[in-house]
Amino acid sequence: MSLTDHRRRVDTWQLTPATSHDHPLIADFLATTDGLAGRKFAADSRDVAEQLSGAYPDAVTVVRDGTGRIRGYAALHQPHGLQPEIVADVVLDPDAPPNLADGVVEDLVARFRTESAAIPGSFLRTFIGDAQTPVIDALTRRGAVREGQFIRTRKPLGDEDPAALAAASRDGITVVRWPEVISRGLGEQVRRLQYDTFLEHFGNMSKTPEAWQHHIHSRLFAPDFSIAALDDRGDVVGYVLGSVYTAGTGTSEERSAHTDYIGVRADQRRSGIAELLLRKIWLAALSRGLTVASLGTDIHNRSNAHLLYARLGYVAVEFQSAYRIEGYPQ
Repeated sequence: MSLTDHRRRVDTWQLTPATSHDHPLIADFLATTDGLAGRKFAADSRDVAEQLSGAYPDAVTVVRDGTGRIRGYAALHQPHGLQPEIVADVVLDPDAPPNLADGVVEDLVARFRTESAAIPGSFLRTFIGDAQTPVIDALTRRGAVREGQFIRTRKPLGDEDPAALAAASRDGITVVRWPEVISRGLGEQVRRLQYDTFLEHFGNMSKTPEAWQHHIHSRLFAPDFSIAALDDRGDVVGYVLGSVYTAGTGTSEERSAHTDYIGVRADQRRSGIAELLLRKIWLAALSRGLTVASLGTDIHNRSNAHLLYARLGYVAVEFQSAYRIEGYPQ
């Protein structure tokens, strides 16, 4: 069963199954459409292909306007390993007809219902910008509940002094770049610390060995913005895993050094390690010609990390929520 077994018309727009030939057109849509949320992957056909590679067979749909131009896409992704989470992506042009979102969501949820029957405890989860009210309304009509709220923040780096960032330090702590993490055989230590620190965060974000390998070998992962903090015994006590975040289009496009994951070992927290790691990321960004750093955070994070980010100059620029629909059987 495909996400759209046949062409569905909404006004003069259509929902049609996607093929690999659509990947460059989806990339063009992402690169040229104003009003979309930012993304952690490039508007490049190879990156689009990777982002959609985990979808169920025939579970990617493109939205075309009356001229045939792609104006959005949707995908339903298979769970990772034994996890019951089925993730849906919906990215629509802000000018799309409001009732189009209902058709997109209807197809996604129908396919989810079919797939969830074979996965005990499964649920659908999708992350949607708070401004995408037609999609949110369509999800809500089908039983979705909001389970988490997030903010994306950005920090301009124009006033930062590279020399001061390079000199920043903490007693007993050494910060190493990703090539050294790998050459010293510390990758598994970073993975275990990421797993432990993100157990207390929203959703299924802790990296199993399989998920870890997938992440660090993906096109999304940016070694330039990934580092680790070592104590005086050479053990990993903190880390950052990063990507390059792109927001806006054309002359207003902005690329930032984005922190996807940051964590500090429990017995080392509140000692300035997280701040030190972020300062080293700012230095890496400036060294590579980027003038902005960014990160996302759970508004209800128990560690209140957003207070640190605000103190360091990160300002909220985008709000997003996670919506969930339960599958069957439960």
